Amino acid sequence: MNNELLTISNHEPGECVIRAEGLSKKYRLGVITRKMLVDQIESYVSRKLGKTDPNSRIHEQNTDTLPEPYDFWALKNICFEVHRGDIVGIMGRNGSGKSTLLKLLSRITAPTEGKAYLKGRVASLLEVGTGFHQELTGRENVYLNGSILGLKKKEIDDRYDQIVSFAEIEKFMDTPVKRYSSGMRVRLAFSVAAHLDPEILILDEVLAVGDAAFQEKCLEKIEATKNSGVTILFVSHAAESVKQLCNRAIVLQQGRVVCDAPALEAADFYTEGLHLHGATHFSGGTGSRRSEMVGAISSFLARSLPSGHVLVDVPIETGDGVRIADVAWISEARRSTLCRLPAYSGAPEICVHLVKNNLCEKEQIRINGKLFKMGAKENWICSPDGRIDIRKFHSKASLIIRDMPSQLNID
Repeated sequence: MNNELLTISNHEPGECVIRAEGLSKKYRLGVITRKMLVDQIESYVSRKLGKTDPNSRIHEQNTDTLPEPYDFWALKNICFEVHRGDIVGIMGRNGSGKSTLLKLLSRITAPTEGKAYLKGRVASLLEVGTGFHQELTGRENVYLNGSILGLKKKEIDDRYDQIVSFAEIEKFMDTPVKRYSSGMRVRLAFSVAAHLDPEILILDEVLAVGDAAFQEKCLEKIEATKNSGVTILFVSHAAESVKQLCNRAIVLQQGRVVCDAPALEAADFYTEGLHLHGATHFSGGTGSRRSEMVGAISSFLARSLPSGHVLVDVPIETGDGVRIADVAWISEARRSTLCRLPAYSGAPEICVHLVKNNLCEKEQIRINGKLFKMGAKENWICSPDGRIDIRKFHSKASLIIRDMPSQLNID
């Protein structure tokens, strides 16, 4: 496993600064399933002896036998080059390997196969709070990050006022970062990454945590770097942002590159594959009944509620694990308050569930209850023929879509 980082101070315009050669990442799943090592050992011994696992969850089956581990390839044979000054968008549905790719390029994790070469000083903003020491203050973390990037104290001093002004959290710079909200952490993290003059800036979907005004401010900052020679990798589900900011985009699907083209062409490829014509994040193959149902419901929501966002295959964190909504609609106001990595920290206002043959009515009611607790206003149960059963959080509440038909035309 080789992942080499080459630091070269002088770059020629247009030279290759990022190169991936057969980059692949494999995870072994089903081996470690507990948070604490002592719990993992206790579970292993109990199952090995044929006894019930004392740490098993209520919904788990076969808790007296060892789970069967299996391999999962998050990325497979990724090859591309990025030249100095390029702004490259990385697109793909949830689980396609975008974040894994950025972690490999940031040297947070090592590849299973292949190599990644980077030339220059790299700043990464992958998750909320990444790179911050929770016990240190905001001021101390600014200097810590600058030192990691190889800057001298005087260089950080010269940029400090700009960093604080951009983040707009002047009153809290001497407060420990552990007391910051997720939005405050993102503000400071982006400001530090953008103002410490990195030669390569790697951004994941963390900007979704900030409010709309700050997101716009960040996008303007990225726009301003176009002529500065900074190379940016920018992960986003927003096709319009990719078209506006990037000169090129890469689309991932199931851990593989399916499109590497100019930004306009790649973004259109992405949205056409979603069958939403740019409205939202859609997934699912063509030719299947599920694809037709998801496409019809998503298009209906996009037409009926154009001010929000339509999502597909949405992971939602609940009290007993992550639940998946087949389709969802979320308002811009609610979306700006939720953390989206690795799963949504709250439920969208509308969660749509396609009827599954192996899911009993009692289990569906239990899932609905969990999503209602996480903020959902309506749960839609959609049958294969297009009939929709709407269950509201409050029985007397008005429907979000007032002229809601009882059945959608799927064909």
